Amino acid sequence: MVFDFNSDLAQEYGIYKNEKAFEIAEYMSSVNISAGFHAGDPLSIKKALEFAKDRNLAIGAHIGYPDISGFGYRNMEMTEDEIEAMVIYQLGAISSFAGTLNAEIEHVRCHGAMYEKLNNDISFARTVAAAVKKFNPWLNLIVGNPEIKAEIEKEVKINCVYEVLFNETMSVRQLREMDVKPDTVHFTTLENAKRAYDVIKPSPVNYNRVKEQI
Repeated sequence: MVFDFNSDLAQEYGIYKNEKAFEIAEYMSSVNISAGFHAGDPLSIKKALEFAKDRNLAIGAHIGYPDISGFGYRNMEMTEDEIEAMVIYQLGAISSFAGTLNAEIEHVRCHGAMYEKLNNDISFARTVAAAVKKFNPWLNLIVGNPEIKAEIEKEVKINCVYEVLFNETMSVRQLREMDVKPDTVHFTTLENAKRAYDVIKPSPVNYNRVKEQI
């Protein structure tokens, strides 16, 4: 069984850099590029996109709450209109920038408090998914809760990919033996990325080559 490996890029802003993220991304098949709300400035986004394009990695938009000072870890109460606008704005930023490199975004991953709410609040998840679909119905939404994933796909009619976090106690064997098999595996440390890559070489799964399908 082959899995997609994903990690985050452009998780930086101004003088605050994160070069370690590029080392992790060398072992990935997909990357999620911060869209500017919780992290990511124009130069870091450009650098991340060029990195992904050069390595033929699937490109995703990493979206979060407008919370630079809190790195997107603080929950925010927002109306459905505000959520929709927030999602579409960030997708537009990464998609437009990718277009200058003749590249397309293929998936969406939420960050921090927004990721937690997506995986625990079906109403919020439905609103986010509907906004993603309005922007581009071919995009894949990364979800870390299989029940939420099933509900979104049924109600919103958008493709979702089920994600698990690969931590220090996990092995590739455990991934293969899960009752609900993940489509993609998220990494946050270089050590875990290397350990998994030594066992299995990742490949993007369920990801659309968007331009060819529209």
